[in-house]
Amino acid sequence: MKVFISWSGPRSALLAEALKVWIQDVVQSVECFTSTEDIRAGQRWNNEINTWLNDADFGVLCVTQENATAPWLNFEAGALAKKIKDDARVVPVTLNFSPAALDEPLKQFNGVQADKAGILKLVTSIAESAKATIDVPKAFERWWPDLDAKIREIPAAEDDVAAPSLPEVPEMFSDIMASLRGLTNDMHYVSRYVDRPQTGRVSAEYRAMAVVLGRDDRLREAIVHGDREALMYARDQARGQMTAERQSREVHQARQEFGAPEPIVLPDGDDALDDEQA
Repeated sequence: MKVFISWSGPRSALLAEALKVWIQDVVQSVECFTSTEDIRAGQRWNNEINTWLNDADFGVLCVTQENATAPWLNFEAGALAKKIKDDARVVPVTLNFSPAALDEPLKQFNGVQADKAGILKLVTSIAESAKATIDVPKAFERWWPDLDAKIREIPAAEDDVAAPSLPEVPEMFSDIMASLRGLTNDMHYVSRYVDRPQTGRVSAEYRAMAVVLGRDDRLREAIVHGDREALMYARDQARGQMTAERQSREVHQARQEFGAPEPIVLPDGDDALDDEQA
């Protein structure tokens, strides 16, 4: 499996080079690529980088406070997302700030911080994608001190650039709703709101999210404290809730079309009609 590591700027380059060597030590079945200044300055840089972008199975984006909005990093992030398709295989790694503070387009990916917990998540995802037959926790503990030392050697930013700040909670909920809207385009029940399609779509999204957050106090608390993974989990759960509602509605409509009675739900949750037919 090929891993493309993107960087922009001196500190980002140091992180990229450290990750390249370390990932290949931990998961020896993968091959990592990160471009050098020589390649970017030469005439062959476009062909070589494009070749790696097209062949990549996993992407890592090295994000620092000074390059969070860099055009080059965003270009490579877009190219990786287009090639790989699976957002879980494109991972921003943030240096000394929370990935929850990332802005578009990087915020669409599930990022990690360049610390012990974050890098463990990263290498676990890489190993799973590569179908590597290794004991990830054991290998991680063996090699982590090497990477930790390299990360600590990365100097502070020369320019007085503030690290991206965490978004306000309302903005984070808006991000969730924006993601959910993209999941409802093919939902048949939106047709119930022909005169007000947008109202129907948004109400369905908020209803699903309300159900998810209403039954999980810890999830709500995590979102309030800016946990980006909690946001992604809530989005996935809301999508499942919306799918379940759609399927239930389709079954109900099918029963009406064929004149079948509504099911009697037994205490064990089974459908009594199905039991009789069996």
